Amino acid sequence: MLAGQMVVLLVGLLVLSILTRGTSLFLLSLVLLVAALLSRLWEHYCLVRVEYRRHFGHRRASFGEDVELEVEIVNRKLLPLSWLEVEDEIPQALPPRKGRVAPSYKPERSLLASLLALRPYERVRRRYTIPCTKRGDHLFGPVRIRSGDLFGFVVCERELKIEDRLIVYPRVVPLAQLGLPAYQPLGELRTQSWIFEDVSRIAGAREHRPGDGLRRIHWPASARTQRLQTRLYESTTSHKLTIFLNLDTKEGGWDPGYDPEVLELSITTAASLAHWGVEQGYQVGIFTNGVHREGCGRVAVQPGSGPAQLERILLALARLQPIVLQGFDSLLAQEVRRLPFGTTLVLVTPSLSQPVLAAAAALRKRGHAVTAILTGRQGVARPIEGVTVRRVGPPESWRDFQVLAPA
Repeated sequence: MLAGQMVVLLVGLLVLSILTRGTSLFLLSLVLLVAALLSRLWEHYCLVRVEYRRHFGHRRASFGEDVELEVEIVNRKLLPLSWLEVEDEIPQALPPRKGRVAPSYKPERSLLASLLALRPYERVRRRYTIPCTKRGDHLFGPVRIRSGDLFGFVVCERELKIEDRLIVYPRVVPLAQLGLPAYQPLGELRTQSWIFEDVSRIAGAREHRPGDGLRRIHWPASARTQRLQTRLYESTTSHKLTIFLNLDTKEGGWDPGYDPEVLELSITTAASLAHWGVEQGYQVGIFTNGVHREGCGRVAVQPGSGPAQLERILLALARLQPIVLQGFDSLLAQEVRRLPFGTTLVLVTPSLSQPVLAAAAALRKRGHAVTAILTGRQGVARPIEGVTVRRVGPPESWRDFQVLAPA
C-alpha cells in the first residue's frame, strides 16, 4: 500500500516538473520513479521460480563417518537477484566443517546461512562436509529464503517445505576383549547340541508314536488319514542370540530425565553385540522398551541373520528416543515366552533392579543362557546363580574405546 502511494506521488512530481519546466525536479522524480517501479518489480518476482535442493552423498551413515552435502540454488527466470539470503534449518548436533552456522530459536536446531547473487537462469552449488558424530534420525529443513530490490526498499521472504532425513547409525566396536566363545556367546547352555526343531516351519507328518506330546498332533492330517498323525518340523542349526535393551537410565521408567552418556553406551553396546552376532552367523534379534520419533509402539526386530538383518537392527537403534514405554522386567516376561528353547539372551541394562534380577533368574530356569551387561553408574548387583554379569564403561568413554571390554 505504501509503495503504491509512493509511485502515485512520484508520478505527480513528474507531471508537476513537466508543467513547471523544472529540469532538476524532472530528473529527480524520473530517477525515483524508475527506482520505485523496479522495486515493485523485484517485490513481485524476486522469489518466483527460485529453487533449492539438497543432495546427500548417502542418507545412512556410520557413526564417525563424513557425509557430503551438496546444496543447489537455481534462479529460473530472466530477473536477476542482486542478493539472496538462504537459511537452511539443520540439526544442532551435525554442524558442517565449513560454512556459516547461526543459532536458531528452536531447541537443538541451527541455521546454515548463505548469501549470494544470482544472474538470470544461474545455478549455484555449494558443498559441505558433515561429520556424523551424533546417533539419530536427523531432520534437515525447512528452508527460508529472502531477497529484495537493488535499493533495499523491500524485502521478501518465503519458507520452502523441503525436508530430508539423514540416519546416523550407533557406534559399533569389536568385542574381541570380552572373550566370547564362538558357539556359546556370553555363557554356557545346558544342551550339548544346537540341532533344534523350528516349530514355525512344518515339514510334514508321521504316524503318532507313544511319547509324542499332544501339542505335536497334526489334526488336519489325522482327519484326512483317519489315523493319529504327529507334526514333523524342519530342523535348524541356527544359533539364536536375542538382545534385550533397557533404555531406563534412571530406574524410574516414567522419569522425564535421562542420562545421555549411559543411554549412548547402552545403545553402542547393543549395536556391537548385534554386529558380532551376525558376523558369527547367529540369528540375532533385539527387543527394547523404547520408541522411535513419531512411533506408537515398542521398538523390536525379530531374530534373523545376514547383512540385511544387521542393517535393520542398526536402523532401529539409530532412531531410538530416550522414552521408556514399559518396565524392563515386564518386557522380559512378555517376550521370552515366544523365544525358542536354547536361545541365548543378553540383557543390556544400566542396572539390575530386584524385579529384573527375578526375571533373569526365571529366564535361566527356562533353559536360556543369560548374560547381563551393565552400562550404568551403579555398582554390580549381587550375583545370580547361572547368570553371567559383566560391566562396560564408564559411560563417558563410549566415544573413545576401541573394543568393548569389561571394566
